[in-house]
Amino acid sequence: MSVTFDRLVPDRPHRSGRQRERGGGRMTTGEPAGPPVLRHHRDSLLPAVAAALSLKGGEVHTLAGDKSARRPVLHPLVGDFLEGLPIELRERFTGRCPEAVLLSRYLTDVDGRRSKRAARKPMSLHEARKALKGARMTTVRIREEADPAHGTHAPPCRSCVPMLEHFTVQSVVVGPPAR
Repeated sequence: MSVTFDRLVPDRPHRSGRQRERGGGRMTTGEPAGPPVLRHHRDSLLPAVAAALSLKGGEVHTLAGDKSARRPVLHPLVGDFLEGLPIELRERFTGRCPEAVLLSRYLTDVDGRRSKRAARKPMSLHEARKALKGARMTTVRIREEADPAHGTHAPPCRSCVPMLEHFTVQSVVVGPPAR
């Protein structure tokens, strides 16, 4: 097995005027490189946040935050409200929070159960607030099992606070689970 050095390839000039070199004198054996060594295992889905919407009748809806590239489909009332937020109240992930998606899914479900006559017109804010009367929302952090933040309360982001107030949904703080 022979040992050779990578060829040094000139790169663009450094601001000092000297040429930088690529390759840095790394040694290769001339054989194809094997798979990279895994030094730290990290689940790409974590960290995340999960939300729970508790309704007046005891019904509970839950949802874990999604990190996919696709934007979630929001109910028109939720989407319009978030689009109308001033810049200083928007997060870069506005509309992707589990609170917004969970409210949207519930309102879409309620919208689908309206009578044929009522369904001719879009759902009003009054109807949405009536459907959400007495509703509470809580969010918790999802982390690796050994992480002390796992299961602790995650306060709503600066976009979700006014959204929850707008739809009269109370944000509830929960403690970490008993261990």
